[in-house]
Amino acid sequence: MDKIIFLDIDGVLNVIGQGRDEFGQCFHKHFEDNLRWIIEQTGAKIVISSTWRMSGLSEMQRMWKYRNLAGEVIDITPTEVDVVERGTCEFYDQVDRGFEIQQWIDDNNVKCYCIIDDDNDMLPSQKNNFVRTANNKDHPDCIDIGYGLTRKCAERVVEILNKTCT
Repeated sequence: MDKIIFLDIDGVLNVIGQGRDEFGQCFHKHFEDNLRWIIEQTGAKIVISSTWRMSGLSEMQRMWKYRNLAGEVIDITPTEVDVVERGTCEFYDQVDRGFEIQQWIDDNNVKCYCIIDDDNDMLPSQKNNFVRTANNKDHPDCIDIGYGLTRKCAERVVEILNKTCT
């Protein structure tokens, strides 16, 4: 299995309004460039874990192509409904994003991955493969009180995918 990036969008690429297109709010160019650099350095494939995934895989792929974004979106993570139906959690409000990501990891036998998200609702076992794009006020290129896929975040993603996963 390839290297996988589980990608959130709001708070990662979509931070401060950059205009709109048919897909909604356009992403911050600098953070798009940092994602492009990650893909160039790692060759990772993208699985969308953001709520944006609710529009479906084909729509995410269409947006990626239309906006000329880096990387290949190969899938979207399951929803809380899928996690509850599988029996991992009993109630929908118990399902953190980490459970949705873990279900995808288990179903696809993934060994090398990195989660990029501004929220920290990941499982303890995912901690070493998680880069948080929030509360990064000390990053020179952060915006809006420390959000976004900054260069420091991007460097950590590359480190996880190229060093930790080998």
